[in-house]
Amino acid sequence: MILRAACAVLLCVGCARAVFLGWEWFGGGTETVVLAEAAVAGDTEPPAPDIEQRVAAFCGDCHAVPKPDGFPRRAWPQGILRAYTFYAKSGRQDLVPPAMQETLAYYLQRAPEALTFPELKVADHQLAVTFEIEQLSIEETGGVKSAVSHLKWMRLHPDAEPVLVVSDMRRGSVKALSLRDQPRQPRLLARLNNPCHVEPCDLDGDGAIDLVVADLGTFIAQDHDRGRVVWLRRHEEADRYEPIVVAAGLGRVADVRPGDFDGDGDIDLLVAIFGMNKTGDIRMLWNVAPRGESPRFEMEVLDPRPGAVHVPVQDLNGDGHLDFAALISQEYEQIAVFLNQQGSNQRLAPFHVRVLWEGPDLTFGLSGMQLVDLDRDGDTDILFTNGDAFDNNFVNPSHGVQWLENRGDLTFEYHHLTHLAGAYVALPGDIDLDGDLDIVVSAWAPKHAEPREYFEQPRPSLLCLEQTAPGVFATHVLEMAVPYHAAMELADFDGDGDLDIAVGYDSQHAGWVDIWWNRGKRTADRRD
Repeated sequence: MILRAACAVLLCVGCARAVFLGWEWFGGGTETVVLAEAAVAGDTEPPAPDIEQRVAAFCGDCHAVPKPDGFPRRAWPQGILRAYTFYAKSGRQDLVPPAMQETLAYYLQRAPEALTFPELKVADHQLAVTFEIEQLSIEETGGVKSAVSHLKWMRLHPDAEPVLVVSDMRRGSVKALSLRDQPRQPRLLARLNNPCHVEPCDLDGDGAIDLVVADLGTFIAQDHDRGRVVWLRRHEEADRYEPIVVAAGLGRVADVRPGDFDGDGDIDLLVAIFGMNKTGDIRMLWNVAPRGESPRFEMEVLDPRPGAVHVPVQDLNGDGHLDFAALISQEYEQIAVFLNQQGSNQRLAPFHVRVLWEGPDLTFGLSGMQLVDLDRDGDTDILFTNGDAFDNNFVNPSHGVQWLENRGDLTFEYHHLTHLAGAYVALPGDIDLDGDLDIVVSAWAPKHAEPREYFEQPRPSLLCLEQTAPGVFATHVLEMAVPYHAAMELADFDGDGDLDIAVGYDSQHAGWVDIWWNRGKRTADRRD
């Protein structure tokens, strides 16, 4: 994931001191290469009988213990070296690390020679609807290729036709694309640094629809303080947007969601700062401006951990106050809810955190989340994907689409829906108009993702999970390609009563956005 650490923490994140500072468990330098080569050749000494317990105590202090089958054998020497290096820089000295060669031998003995991917179980029948694909390519000065990070179907004015708002984190543009007019000519709304996510709201209460933008600050993942939250203030008379920075000096800002969290009648901003290793957290920007004045914010850290990807907002416990869910990746691989504990006369709202689910391993790769009543039983479920390969450059057999079914009182039952390497976005909607919710899923992976042999042939990059019975889904492959789609939207773009699909491309592809027009029910003489 472009949001995640380029130097992945595969093992033992956040512990003591000094892999290159002369500790007895490894000296570094040229010995590193010797150790790695010897380990791969099988020349390392076997680990002590208690190594499993020591690895679990050391590596499991901060997160789930990495599973040996998360990577092929050849990847472990470099991965463990990077992990010990990260550990050495953390400053902690309260744990007893096993000797690096012992840890390496432990993983090499148990790791597979190659990753084995499960066969995708596809439906035994065709999807009831067909699609017609329209490919849109927009050239920019300088030949900068696109990296579409977010797509949002919305109205920019209450009386206007909706448009597709496209955030491009490489080109730095936020554009509006009308899909009900020809020619397809996008309109530039703002030029920022690296816009990642856009949400509409009337931030200043003047009746105009503004936009708030999560601005990463850099395209490549790194620790820095260049992330921002930007308010695109709408000026109706001039038909333009004024960029106003409402928060700066942040890590990589991945998500921003507006809402009145303190019940005082104005809009606050909830911010997910993905960061990287040393930076990142979840913050609230409390709007403290008196009524009638321009918004002014005070910042409060709600969760100090890096890795937050999405923070969708909803009253999750029905008490009348806005809560939110958080998908936190990196070493945490966790989905949690933050329940608003404040009364309507309080401003600074305490949130009670409840962890709903944790991934089994650091390689799980949480990538995205939606709050939706998937089974339409009247409560909120959680639909999420795990397919992030940008932290370690490996797609993983565990990647796919998952569902947390709400069983009441914020208890959830886990369901695995399908495997998909690089699964990135999953959106619910009634694609076939049969009255239940289906799921469209897109995939995204690095250009040179491992294992290379996996991508020697086209792989599923766009799926439709057709709900055939309550909670039962049949998988249909819509597209076979290298996974390119970091962004997707599902809406009725042409107003004909059914749902169409938009997918964005990253910089590996010449395209910009593809529109999958839903052409309705399949007939006997219409075939894919």
